[in-house]
Amino acid sequence: MSKRLWMALQAMRQVWFIATLYCIAAVLTALLGIMADPVIPEDLQDIIGRSAVDSLLTIIASSMLSVLVFSLNTLVQASTAAASNATPRAVGTILQDRTAQSALSTFLGAFIFSLVGLIALNTSLYGGGGRLVLFVVTIGVIVLIVVTLLRWINYLGHLGQVTKTITQVESAASPSMEAYRAAPCLHARTQQGSLPDGLVMIEHDEIGYLRFIDVPALNDIAEELDADIYVLERTGTFVTPGRHIAGLALQSGAKVDEETLNAVHEAFTIGAARSYDQDPLYGLTVLSQIAMRALSPGINDPGTAIDVIGNLVRIMAAGTPGEAEVHYERVVMPRIETDDFFDAAFTGISRDGADKVEVGLRLQHAFESLSLLPFPGYGESARIYSAQALERARAMLDFENDIKRLEAMARKGRLTD
Repeated sequence: MSKRLWMALQAMRQVWFIATLYCIAAVLTALLGIMADPVIPEDLQDIIGRSAVDSLLTIIASSMLSVLVFSLNTLVQASTAAASNATPRAVGTILQDRTAQSALSTFLGAFIFSLVGLIALNTSLYGGGGRLVLFVVTIGVIVLIVVTLLRWINYLGHLGQVTKTITQVESAASPSMEAYRAAPCLHARTQQGSLPDGLVMIEHDEIGYLRFIDVPALNDIAEELDADIYVLERTGTFVTPGRHIAGLALQSGAKVDEETLNAVHEAFTIGAARSYDQDPLYGLTVLSQIAMRALSPGINDPGTAIDVIGNLVRIMAAGTPGEAEVHYERVVMPRIETDDFFDAAFTGISRDGADKVEVGLRLQHAFESLSLLPFPGYGESARIYSAQALERARAMLDFENDIKRLEAMARKGRLTD
């Protein structure tokens, strides 16, 4: 995926993009009656009076504005609730939810449609045929509003709840994990062993999280230089000036000019927040933070943490292991270490839930389940993190029988001796 396509996808996920499309469609639909007026038979042009359409459009205009303001207020409240009850990192998934975006866009589009229709009616742009077309379209808009309202009412019953937020985060994280399984190195070559000597190291002058790597652009740069580009940091890393993000293996005597450096910098997108797209660890981190919030003394909800562990296992089990085709021969990239997946998902939960035997039991069950999956390194990492969780529980639990239950669960999963 190129950077331009990725940026276009980012824009398409925003509320304003869908709303803009609906507004354009609303304006075009309202003006359709003017263009269709000459083709409407004369015997049909006097069926609908001006007042009938005017009344319907006035009702839509006044009601949709109120509904839109209420819906925006509800969405803000849901985002605030998700930030306080789950984690602030989950707010983005709520704002990018298609149901919420479609509802807001429908209400805004209906409001714009009614305004354009009223303006056209009051300036006598519509003839008898145009009024008929506008009336038919208005009935269709009313049906769309009713259906959207019913869906929106059902959706509001869950919006902002922790369980709904967890589901939304999982829905955003699973495709990222599946994409990683399909192409662990984004169709570049996999780095084997240590880096070669003599690399020209490149750092970025911005500070923030690495959100996207434009591998096709890097491959084009490398081909122009007749060189190889080694990507040193994966998406999701916090980068600063002085931290190398790439290394160029140049031909003997070749040098890197300012234009090439700028092109390499352009291929690495830095931002204030992480993105799910090329970062399969981000979804695991967000869910783990939700579980840690639930285990905090102020909330003390181990049930939510137990539910999150199930979500984490599903995400880590997503996708099919295999070797992806190499499309970009000039770019070399390291795989994500298996321990990084387990660390992002379970370290915080095993630490904060060490004093709760029910959380410890679910963790051991999760490690057993993951150790059986056909992913390289999962078995060894499951044993390591099972032992760590067990040691933390031994240090925090006072009741001897609880410790024995955890040890028995670990032995059952063949994760400890």
